[in-house]
Amino acid sequence: MDISHPAARSDSTKVNILLIGLGSIGTIYGYLLEKSGRARVTAVARSNYSLYKEHGVRIDTDRFGVVDAWRPSRVFKSQEEALADGTHYTFCVLCTKCLPDVRSNAKVLAPTIESGQVSTFLLIQNGLGVEEDLKAAIGSTPLLSCLAWISGVTNPAGDVVTWRGIEKLGVGLYPPPSRAQPMCGRSEAALDMWVSLMKSADANVITTDDVVSMRYAKNVWTATQATLQGLTRTPQPCFALVDESSQQLIKDFMTEVVALGYATGLLWEGMTVQPAGTTAGGPESIVQGMWEKFVSKPNPAKTHKWSMLVDIEQGRPFEVEVVLGAVVKLAQEKNFPVPNTRFAYALMKGMQQGILHKVQF
Repeated sequence: MDISHPAARSDSTKVNILLIGLGSIGTIYGYLLEKSGRARVTAVARSNYSLYKEHGVRIDTDRFGVVDAWRPSRVFKSQEEALADGTHYTFCVLCTKCLPDVRSNAKVLAPTIESGQVSTFLLIQNGLGVEEDLKAAIGSTPLLSCLAWISGVTNPAGDVVTWRGIEKLGVGLYPPPSRAQPMCGRSEAALDMWVSLMKSADANVITTDDVVSMRYAKNVWTATQATLQGLTRTPQPCFALVDESSQQLIKDFMTEVVALGYATGLLWEGMTVQPAGTTAGGPESIVQGMWEKFVSKPNPAKTHKWSMLVDIEQGRPFEVEVVLGAVVKLAQEKNFPVPNTRFAYALMKGMQQGILHKVQF
């Protein structure tokens, strides 16, 4: 056996990775990690444990064709079970939604943190400030923060994950390195290792020295478009048909979130905006581009449904705090007025409480 080829590596030479969360994103990145030929994925699954343990799932992709009966190397019901044999994991990858109003990342990962069996923690989550409580809990242990631009959906039965188009994963160290706190050797090695694993799997990965700004640039879209879709449950192009004064109110909401980014230095003219890699102009051009995208008339068969709306429709808690609450918090800290954003946040919090407490008419 030629172990110089990634696919020919024995388990003893592979990187051990603990994956928490086997939703669509966790499944896709678990698949990519094992596709690299250099990683052995141990996954923790709760509600879908039996499915992954006994049968696996079908992954229908545009990039790699159809993958039948995929499952990770090992599957457990709990972190405690995955840690029981003393395995040391190079990475613990968290792919669940960040829901601090339900359970913080640090609490979700408490058994793994307390075990001391992980070299680096890595988050693949949406929103702002998702790293804060976890970093406080793990101290000097390296933390990598990732954002995924990807279209992945799991069917209601849970046995088919559909992945359309090309994905891109942005990754950076948290907190971002600075003159006062440069990147240490452990963190740099962890970042290099993760990028290498992704590239071995033919995944599209980019690094950033400022993951906080990258997060804000992505969250501009989620905080506005996903929120509007979640509140109205209406296809976005319908807003092109409303009167100009109503359209202006929506643009004002978008403008607040964008302007806050520029006012705080998280967005700036000339920055590279992912996933397209375009160069940002001023706030007005960003808002205009967002509006045009918002009301564009897509192929009806491919109308984009934000994951926030999917969660709301299925009665699941959604990412209101890290998507909207974090924007309001930042605005309060900087004494920056965001009245439309605060109103949207209040409405979404009410919707979240209805879901959490099963409020029904």
